[in-house]
Amino acid sequence: MDNRANAELNVLYKISQAVAHQHDVSALLREVLDILETEIGFTMGTLTLRRPDSDILVIEASRGLTRDEIRRGQYRIGEGITGRVAQTGKAIVVPDISHDPAFLNRTKARRIQGTAFLCVPIIHSGMVIGTMSIDLPGADKATLDRDLSFLRLVANLLAEAVAAIRHQIEERDSLIAENQRLLSE
Repeated sequence: MDNRANAELNVLYKISQAVAHQHDVSALLREVLDILETEIGFTMGTLTLRRPDSDILVIEASRGLTRDEIRRGQYRIGEGITGRVAQTGKAIVVPDISHDPAFLNRTKARRIQGTAFLCVPIIHSGMVIGTMSIDLPGADKATLDRDLSFLRLVANLLAEAVAAIRHQIEERDSLIAENQRLLSE
């Protein structure tokens, strides 16, 4: 087994540990991006989540972006690469972001020509609940294909965890609202 395969297995193990122990969506997603950076070197990563009952994706966690860049990173379903991935449920690889007009650079964080952009959907129960993307400077097709496959695995791991945490939060909020209603009566 080569070093990259060992690193990927180690990443999957660490992410599965984070999924088992983390009960806050933002913290979980930040931890996953930290693991991807320290173990594999993915320094520019973004995880968006679809706002409940809307067609808007917002950046929930990122590596390599400032707060202003994160704030600017909102996408409607179908808008740009991220929005198209959310709309179709299919991953997209942009080999060079400087040559693709669909790449919006909404965050204004990407300036390097020759940078590839990989974006995969996070799908739970047949619905896209978010996206995961990374930038890869100067990567060849074989590297892009391998990293895309790996990102798909990570997104699949996250889908169930994110949905479960969101469900727990909705249930808790519903119980709190019901409690408030009963107290006010």
